[in-house]
Amino acid sequence: MKILIIGTSIYNLPPPGYSGLEMLCYQWACEFAKAGHQVSVVCPGDSQFPPEHKIEVISIGFREPEEAAYLKYKNRLESGEFDAIEDNTWLWYSVLSQMESDKQLPIIHAWHTDPYSLGAPPPIQKPCILAFSEAEANIIRSRWSVACQVVKHGIDLDSYKPDPAVERGNRYLFLARYTPSKGFLEIANLAKKCKVGLDAFGDIEIVASQDYVTKCFNESDGRQIRVNPGISREECVKQYQSHKALITWPNYIEIWGLSTTEALACGCPVISKDSGAAREQIIHGKTGFIVGTLESAEELITSGKIDTIKSEACRKRAEKFSIQASAKGHLKLLTEVAQGFVW
Repeated sequence: MKILIIGTSIYNLPPPGYSGLEMLCYQWACEFAKAGHQVSVVCPGDSQFPPEHKIEVISIGFREPEEAAYLKYKNRLESGEFDAIEDNTWLWYSVLSQMESDKQLPIIHAWHTDPYSLGAPPPIQKPCILAFSEAEANIIRSRWSVACQVVKHGIDLDSYKPDPAVERGNRYLFLARYTPSKGFLEIANLAKKCKVGLDAFGDIEIVASQDYVTKCFNESDGRQIRVNPGISREECVKQYQSHKALITWPNYIEIWGLSTTEALACGCPVISKDSGAAREQIIHGKTGFIVGTLESAEELITSGKIDTIKSEACRKRAEKFSIQASAKGHLKLLTEVAQGFVW
């Protein structure tokens, strides 16, 4: 097949630091090419793919607004040259091409953020919407009364893995953007109440409010609470390998949560707020814990229950979520759309 992946303009591919959506687009494209497909990717012009994959870069400007970027690849959508297209942008300008066409275009629309932020449904009969967890898909189906397929995210299990030579410490880990939706201030307060150490790493650039970032860094005392800017993927692996547990506290419907998968793959248990896809990744009491309130999380940490979690069980659970399995799921849907089976 000839496949087009429409990515964002936020980062070059592969992203230089930690980035979920952009790294997934990069990895999916590489896996599609490995499977023998001809792949093109809409992404910033400085993006680089392994030359052996012969992936075409359809260049857009770095952090260019989506509307302006869309005008640069619009004609390619409507040319009929692609057997299947997957739109991974935030605003889905490709819907306009479908509205203007007198036939069904082979476009899948992937929704990468909180399903409760959805506006009106796309004004087309078969929008071919893709979600990344059953939790996300159920909300989309309910709010829009449309069909919605699911392909779960995956990670590179060769990169995220335990290191038997690294001894796990007693400090807890936060790894996400410093933004209210990720709940860092709640986690910092939890650590203080429980009198446990917390190491935080997060993006300080693509955030909702720099004032919030300042509040996060003000929590740091350099001893119990250590707040740091973002780090590379290689350094993320070291943090997962060496911390007692990852704590996630999404103040929204988490459509998947790649950091949870990554931590589990490194043998690191996860304590998560009961939101979205947490129950689709974490086996409560075996690979981590899912809690409804901060009070429940406090009781969990102070009781020492996290010490009952085995690293081997965490790794085994994560092995269900490989990037290869994720890419295979995407290819199945892309093949169906190419053959005219739309939803």
